[in-house]
Amino acid sequence: MKYLIPLLLIGCASRAKLTGTVLDDQMYFNRMVPVEVINAPDSATWVKLNKRQLKYVKPGDKVVFYVKTVRVEYESR
Repeated sequence: MKYLIPLLLIGCASRAKLTGTVLDDQMYFNRMVPVEVINAPDSATWVKLNKRQLKYVKPGDKVVFYVKTVRVEYESR
């Protein structure tokens, strides 16, 4: 039990949580849909959905997805 917290922190340290809204309900490129990212200004990306999610998705739906980060660099002031 004492190793559970550090193990979870290691797993979460390499992921970034992004939120967005679905732009179009059409599927492109093997279950990919375009998403406008909310917490990144003026940016959009493609997110892969499973078959069940594709059945119910419509434009304007909010999605939460995680991005694997390799290295994070901070802007120096």
